[in-house]
This record gives sequence, C-alpha cells and structure tokens, in this order.
Amino acid sequence: MTHKHNQRPAAPRRTARRGLSSVLAMLFLVLFSTLAIGFYNSSTMSSQIARNQQSLALAQAGAEAGMQYMRYQFNQMTIPPNPPNLLNSVATALGSAAPAGLGLNGTSVMNGGSVTVTNNAIYIPSQNAWSNIDSTTGISTKFRAMITTSGQFVICTVDGGGPNSTVKKAIQLKYQTAPKAGAILNYGVAAAGTVATAGASYIQGASDPTKGSVLSADMTSATPITVDGKAVSGDLSVVNPNATISVGASTSIGGTNNPTQIPQHEHYGVPAPTFPWIDPTPFINAANASATPMTTYVPGQTTLSNVIIPPNTNPKFTGGATINGVLLIQTPNVVTFKGNATVNGVIVTDTTGSYDGVNNQINFGGTVTASPVTTLNPAVYGTLPQLTGSFLLAPNYAVSMTGNFGTVSGSVVAGTVNMSGNATGTVDGSVIAMYDSAGAGTASSVYLNGSSDIVISSTGTSNYPTGMNFGNSYTPLPGTYVEVTPW
Repeated sequence: MTHKHNQRPAAPRRTARRGLSSVLAMLFLVLFSTLAIGFYNSSTMSSQIARNQQSLALAQAGAEAGMQYMRYQFNQMTIPPNPPNLLNSVATALGSAAPAGLGLNGTSVMNGGSVTVTNNAIYIPSQNAWSNIDSTTGISTKFRAMITTSGQFVICTVDGGGPNSTVKKAIQLKYQTAPKAGAILNYGVAAAGTVATAGASYIQGASDPTKGSVLSADMTSATPITVDGKAVSGDLSVVNPNATISVGASTSIGGTNNPTQIPQHEHYGVPAPTFPWIDPTPFINAANASATPMTTYVPGQTTLSNVIIPPNTNPKFTGGATINGVLLIQTPNVVTFKGNATVNGVIVTDTTGSYDGVNNQINFGGTVTASPVTTLNPAVYGTLPQLTGSFLLAPNYAVSMTGNFGTVSGSVVAGTVNMSGNATGTVDGSVIAMYDSAGAGTASSVYLNGSSDIVISSTGTSNYPTGMNFGNSYTPLPGTYVEVTPW
C-alpha cells in the first residue's frame, strides 16, 4: 500500500525558504548599499578635509614666507635718523634702497609697480593684489603685506594664501629700530664723488697698510678714482661696476707698482656704504651743560672756548688761534686759519642748506696742532671729553689743508677735502667727503696734490664717532608675533 498523501506537504516549505532567501538578499543588498554610501561619504569628507587642511597649510606657509621676505627687506633698508614722516621714509627705502640699487620698485614682487603710501599704509604689492611666492612648483602660494607705523615702531601684517582664494591666514610682527653699521669707516678715504691724487702725495695706513684704502661711490664719472700720486697703501674700490680706475705708471697700490699685480687691489661694483648723517647737537648740548657754555664769537678773539661763529662772519685767524672744546660754525661762513691753530676739541658746523664750496669754507693754511676731547678737563667741560671719535664735522663745507696738521684724534667729514702743498698728518679715523662733485662738473670730492701725505689710523666700525649716525634698519620686536584676522 502506498501513502501518497504523506509526500505533498514538502512543496510549501521549499517555497517559504525561497521567499526568506529573497528577503535576506534584499536586506544584505540594502546593508551593503548603505555601507557603500557611508564609505563614499566618509571618503568624500576625508578628501574635503584633506583639501581644507592643505589650503590652510599653504596659506600659513605663504604668510610665513611673506613675513620672512619682509623681515629681510626691513633689515636691509636704511631709514634716516628721526625722519619727519616714518611711513614715507619706509616706503622710499623699500622702493629704492633695500639694499641700494635693489629696491622693490618695478620688481615681480610688486607686480611691476612701485611702493607707495595709500590710506596711511603701505601695501605690498598693492592694496587688493597678491604676490606669488613660487609659481614654478605648480602650486600658487602667495602673500600680501600691509605696513603701518605706531610711534617709532613699524607694524607688518602679512596675509598668506594658496590656490583656494577663500582660505587665508595672517600673521603680524612689530619691528623696532636697529642702528646700521658704519661700514664706510672701514675705508681710510671715502667719497660720494671722485677721488684724485697727484704729485708726490700718498695715502698710507699707519700700522696696517690696508687702512689706507680708498672708496668712491660716484656713479657718474667714468673714472671715479685717479691715482697719479706716489702711493696708496690699501686697495681701491668703486661702487660703479662699469667704471674704470686710473693708476699712474709709477704709482704703488697695495704695496706694489707691478702693473700685473695692481688689478688684484682694484675692486668694482662694491656695495655702496651708507654715508653718515651729521648731527652737532651732542657736542652743543654737552658744552651748554658744562661750566663753559657756548658763547658768540667776538671779532679779534683768538682763544675760542665753546664758541659759536654766527653766519656771514667770515673770520680770518692770521696770528694763530686756540680752540678749546667745541667750535660751532654756522652757515654760511668762510673761516680761515692762516697762522698756527691749536685745536683741543672738535670743530663742527650746522647742517643748514646744502653743499656750497664758495660760501662755505674752512681753510687751514698753517700748522694745526690737535689734541682729542679726552684731554679736556671735565670740571670745566663736563661730559664733552666723553664725546670721542670726531675732529671735524662739516658736511656742507669745502675743507682745504695746505700745512701740517700733526695727528688729529678723530674722523674728518666734509663736503669736499683738498690737501695740497706740504700738508701732512695722521687722521685717527677716516676721511669722508659727502658731496658728489663729479655730478656737478667741479673738482674731485677728495683731491691730494703736491707733497701732501695723509696717514690713516682708523679704528673701523669698532668705534663710532660722536655726531655721526648711519641710519636705522628694523628688526622684529621679541614677543610680538601673533596670528590675526586676514585683511
């Protein structure tokens, strides 16, 4: 007997299993789809975060690089002491003299433009523009800078950016003044114009022959230095890289008169040093605070102790004169020493006007016996004996010497310097001529002729003369670095 009715219930159970499998498959499909979407969203979000982090990093890098660039420019520029408008002075220095001849005007950093003051600020490259830092990498990192002032401080804010122009970072630093080094004091004779020697004259370093070096910063004359005198113990340097130096056939330069070796002592295209700003105020203040305050010159007076010679006095000291402390010559004046002159101190002029070799003259025709300010009695002259390093500061005057002047304990600064006849002496400092005479078609800024000999016993930059200032650069003020809101 067969039991067929016992086999029929199996079919529905198989159908139920097939339905359950479909449901599970759909559930897994939904689950995997959800996971896939989640993974996609997560990957997309991670990629977006990475791009944002990259944009922020590039913006930060741009700001840091821009600040380092501005820091370099602030260190290289030269700002005059006590400028009437600091922001304008900064703009001028950044544009044309940071360093000299390598200013920002017309460069790619400025997008070809010039540094100007706009709305009481300086914008690099301009108010609404950016400067690319490195386009060669394919990543457009960029910066822009805003410079303002607060008192004697300079405040620099730098924005940095990358390819995403909406992402920016900004940092700010405050800068303070830093006195510039007087590199010009490393030369024995330095002139803004041309230098020429003739006859049996020589320029000699006292204990170190290299101290008898000569520099011309003239950029007009084709031959800024002409040496036809007997010798120059040091090297010859010119700022103009395209100029030539003329040396006589029998002249010794750097210890040799071998024409094949002399070029080793000639230097072209040297960095232009900063010529000093002259300020007689420290001497005047010290004199007026002493027991012997400044008095006005009386015609016929031959002993001058802290004396002022008023404008247009034009005195001639034919029988000798003694100068104690400070002799202040006010412009214009022609002061002549025909007899022997004894200088126990310093001779200074005011800085009124500009160079005038006709109406502003100081002429030494006899022997000059000089003693430094340190020999003055502090009980009489107060702090004046502490103001060392200068002998003659007359930036707008033509100074001539035709007699011996022994040893002068300090630098000589004048508009032009002319030594002739048998003028001989030792300068315990440097001889600096401030006026570029070549551009005016007149004689050399420094001219030595006859048997005039000048011995240089310079202390270089180790001893800055009183009354000279070489301007300021700017250096970051510690503790002022902050991140700020981009402008």
